[in-house]
Parts: sequence; structure tokens; C-alpha cells
Amino acid sequence: MTHPDYYDKFKCIADKCVHNCCRGGWEIEIDDEALDRFSKLPGEFGDKVRASISPENIFIHKHGECPLLSPEGKCEMVLNGAELCVICDEYPRFTEFFGDYAERGISLSCEASADIILHKKDKSEIIFDTAADCDEPIFVLLKKARDDIFAILQDRDTDIFKRMRLALDYGRHLQDRINENNFKSFEYTPSDTFSNHRSLSEIIPVFKELSILNKEWAAMLEKLEADEQSRLRHTLDPIIGEQLAVYFVYRYLLKAAFDCDAFAKLKFSFLSVMMIAALANSFGNIEECARLYSVEIEHSEENIDIIYDEFLFNDAFYHNNFINIIS
Repeated sequence: MTHPDYYDKFKCIADKCVHNCCRGGWEIEIDDEALDRFSKLPGEFGDKVRASISPENIFIHKHGECPLLSPEGKCEMVLNGAELCVICDEYPRFTEFFGDYAERGISLSCEASADIILHKKDKSEIIFDTAADCDEPIFVLLKKARDDIFAILQDRDTDIFKRMRLALDYGRHLQDRINENNFKSFEYTPSDTFSNHRSLSEIIPVFKELSILNKEWAAMLEKLEADEQSRLRHTLDPIIGEQLAVYFVYRYLLKAAFDCDAFAKLKFSFLSVMMIAALANSFGNIEECARLYSVEIEHSEENIDIIYDEFLFNDAFYHNNFINIIS
């Protein structure tokens, strides 16, 4: 199983978590094996568990909380020694399969994960601890290209915004190769075509139209849009920016093996970094900004798909315009 070198450092902090995932308002779908186990739980606790499940096999939240969250902020399933459903057991871990090859990671939406990722000082490395691999030509190309992009993003002698712009230029030419169905080894030295700062405020209306889970997110977007109209440049700790960029590229680029759209995956990755940086410039606490962004965007496939559509039809996302937003 392939994973970042920080993957095994994650440990749930349970009741010490300020933003407990059991209070996130997320709909938790219960897998069939868990449903079967829950149907056999004895006593009053078993009755409580079964009464907490909707006809659609989703835990029925009360006031935005899982019904099995104790007043102390701990999971009653765990306290009672019951095995969790797959989603609860896995989160914040995620897994992506490419044939027999699999990659794992931890999500920014968990505050403990965000703390690990954003406070890492050394360069993140990918650990390959499995013999399984995928030999599809596009996957082989993307995997090699991702290594090249990591090298660009981890060049600490270069400004973090320029690193992302160079990686995006690399991705644009990578996409040309993919469009030609040419999956042979790809070599390209990227260039930076940045000219003048372009306001992120042009893009924020896209986020305001997406599905929103938390009211605070809607209010933050309103303020952010106003702030960005007068902001001439963003500030971003270069190491935190690097860790964010590597996280998003690791999580999303290889997904282009399914739809052949590597450039969109890179745009989404660096748009995400810029949104988090802009939010932190307006509100401080980049860890919380990253966590909330991930909750609102990464955990909604519908929202991500809408953003990908915007890449096709919104002038602000055309390469020569978008490249100037990364500053």
C-alpha cells in the first residue's frame, strides 16, 4: 500500500477534537456488513443503535450530531466495544484504487490530520511498500509526471507561488501529450509566464454557488470576496504552501487515469492552495481554513465536479488568466 511518509502518524484525538467529525453534519452511509452486525447488537444499546438508523441506512443526526456521540464527545460504539461501520472506521483515511495498485492518505478535513500535514517541516515522501502496480500506459505516465511535479513543488530555492505556476505549465504540456494518446516518457522544462496579479475575487462566486454544509463557510466566502478585490498579493508560509500543494497533487493527479484530464486535477490542486492561502490571509489560522475548505469542497464530489466544469467554461480559469491568480 502506497502512502505519504506521515500517514502512520495519524491518531484520532477523540474528545480532544474541537471539530469532532461526528458533529460535522455529514450523512454517514452504513455498509451492509455493519448493518448486519448492528442488527445483532444486544440490549438497550443495540436498540438505540437500530433506532438511530434511517430507512436509507444512514445515521439520523440530531442537531447536527451523530446520535451515538456521547456528551463527553466520544463514540458510544467504541465505548461499548462495538465494531464501527467502514466509513467511521476509515475516516480520515482515504484509499484510491488503480487496478491492483492502491494509494492511501489522510484528509485535511480532520484537524488532527491537518496538524500533521501542515506542520511537517521536511519534504514529504511517498512510501511504496507493495509489489502491486498498475501497468496502464496513462497511469505509468501520470505516476512519473507526478514525481516530476513533486520535484518542482519541493524546490525550496524558488518562491512557492512560482513553484505552483511552473508545475501548472508542466501540466499543460503533459495534457497535450495525453490528448495525443502519447503515453511515452515525458520530459519538459517548464517556464513561468506570470505577468500581473489577477484577483481571486473573480473565482469566489463559483464557490458561493456550490453546496454549503456550514453557515460559517458562507459568511467567510462573503468577506473573502470583498477582501480579495483590494488584495494585491497573497502571503503564504512556503513550507506550509509546499505541503498543501503536494497533498492535493498526491490525492488528485492520478485520478486522471480515469478521465484523461490531468490539467484539471492540477488546476484544482493549486486553486485549493490559493483559496486556503486567501482564507488564512483574511481570517488567520491556516490549519482551520484548510480543514474547513476540505470539509466543504473535498468531501463533496458534486462540488468538485462543478469546479471541473468551470475550468472548461469560465474565462477566469483559462490558463493565461489562472496563472496570474497564483501570486
